[in-house]
Amino acid sequence: MLWKLQPIQIQPEVIFYIFGLPVTNTLIGTWISIIVLLLLFYFGTRKRDLIPSGIQNALEWIIEYLLNLTESVAGKVKAKKFFPLVATFFIFILFCNLLDVFPGVDTIGTVNLIALRSAHLSVPSTFFLLGDYSDKLTPWVRPGTSDLNLTLALALVSVIVTQIFGFYTLGAKQQLSKYFNFKALRHGFQGPIEFFVGLIELVTEISRILSFSFRLFGNIFAGSAVLAVFAWLLPFVSDAIFIPLELFVGFVQALIFALLTLVFLEIGTTSHEEVGDESEQEALEEYKKSEAEQEAVAAS
Repeated sequence: MLWKLQPIQIQPEVIFYIFGLPVTNTLIGTWISIIVLLLLFYFGTRKRDLIPSGIQNALEWIIEYLLNLTESVAGKVKAKKFFPLVATFFIFILFCNLLDVFPGVDTIGTVNLIALRSAHLSVPSTFFLLGDYSDKLTPWVRPGTSDLNLTLALALVSVIVTQIFGFYTLGAKQQLSKYFNFKALRHGFQGPIEFFVGLIELVTEISRILSFSFRLFGNIFAGSAVLAVFAWLLPFVSDAIFIPLELFVGFVQALIFALLTLVFLEIGTTSHEEVGDESEQEALEEYKKSEAEQEAVAAS
């Protein structure tokens, strides 16, 4: 047999320890993504030519695309505040996601001695990719986003920063009134309903942590599992089919995470009164516009 299918497990494996702290293969994958990004931006911004080319041209295109996207959702004023976080999320998650398609990730590592002894196999002197030992391999590197710890941390940053922007922009009183609308209790029968809607909005804010983290983790971990299974079923042939699909999924998931963060930032920094005023103003402008059109038609 060319190789055996490795056991698919959610929990990352510990590779070594630093001062008693475990270093997992997903943590190593995260470090690799960070180092690659630092090197990429260092060489891409080192010269800053007036007419960009190469890495600088590619980086400027990505930054310009993300900036235009941020401005289209939040406007130019808020985009200056939201852009650093949104762009960082997209670029970092994208590189973590795309790490899975590089050779050696999930396939090169050390042999699990406990698994060997339980299978009554002799201990080899080096790591193996093929043969009887291939399913006893502990990979050195796994994509960081295939670890729920990382995606949960990213989700917490997204939700907490959204609340910080909300308190900074609207003030504590107005921000808290979104979730604890005690004034609504004075509005008769409709008041308790409005108060209950505020509590539901608070639950929704908390649930975003779960939806953000599990959506990203589930898609990337599932992609890694699919690549492993089909590489075992159809060696070499499956790579040509599923690697482009994995690239597409990795890009989409990074964009979804960044875009949802941007949308929630915009919603979190907009008060209900401001939305109501804008709606009334838009309705008034639409009414005046329709009246002017009718007068023009009548005059003609």
